[in-house]
Amino acid sequence: MADVKSIKGTQTEKNLAISYLNEAQSYARYTYYANQANKELYFPIGVVFNVTAANELRHGKIFLGFLQGGSVIAPTPVDALPPSGTIENLKISISEEQNEGVDAYIKYAQIAEQEGFADIASKFRAIAQIEQEHLNRFRRLLQQVETGTVWKRDKPILWQCLVCGYQVEALEPPKVCPACSHPYQHYMATDILL
Repeated sequence: MADVKSIKGTQTEKNLAISYLNEAQSYARYTYYANQANKELYFPIGVVFNVTAANELRHGKIFLGFLQGGSVIAPTPVDALPPSGTIENLKISISEEQNEGVDAYIKYAQIAEQEGFADIASKFRAIAQIEQEHLNRFRRLLQQVETGTVWKRDKPILWQCLVCGYQVEALEPPKVCPACSHPYQHYMATDILL
């Protein structure tokens, strides 16, 4: 961490603490959402929620690494909605990524830069870019769930069984995996994390 100037008492310190707390909430939320997606047999969406949760955990560690100890008062709203169905969870995720991720981190980067913390500003901008990718992915998944195309494409793509790793190039996965006999819900489009 290149910045040597103390962040104690700055708005950047508060923004880092808020960001750390929000990322911790996101980690927990996406872990819950992954479980719900799996209950609804949206196994590939469960994978995406778990991958995103792991990203958020790392983001929180980055923000925590900039804090310089002690106690920081950092008011942040708490997500008070229990996990719902996958469609609603994707909608909440889209909103959270936009507001607490992209928009907040771009604003926090500007503040950090004004306060003389170029390295912190750079990290906020980089993580905002990642959050934008999360947002775009959640939008695509929501559209696929709403249109019934989670397991359908217009042109052949590579599908992989999440259980055994069997791969097939097709418009949709096989109804039953020829290798492990699990149903198509266990297949993930390899383009899903893009």
